[in-house]
Amino acid sequence: MSNAKEYKLQDLTMLSISPVVQVIRRWWLRRAEDHYLICADVEQARAREAQQNVAYYQKRAALARSSRL
Repeated sequence: MSNAKEYKLQDLTMLSISPVVQVIRRWWLRRAEDHYLICADVEQARAREAQQNVAYYQKRAALARSSRL
């Protein structure tokens, strides 16, 4: 039984670590991509809100200008 365990350990030590590194790298890059897509969505929502604010204040300024005349 110990010979079988030793044989399995030898097989494991002979395996390349590059597939494991590639899986971890793919996972990390997918996670980073998801993160940046979320950040882009948040920034787009902020920009939309800012445009709405600009339109609101421009309308208020126009109303104030028309009331003044």
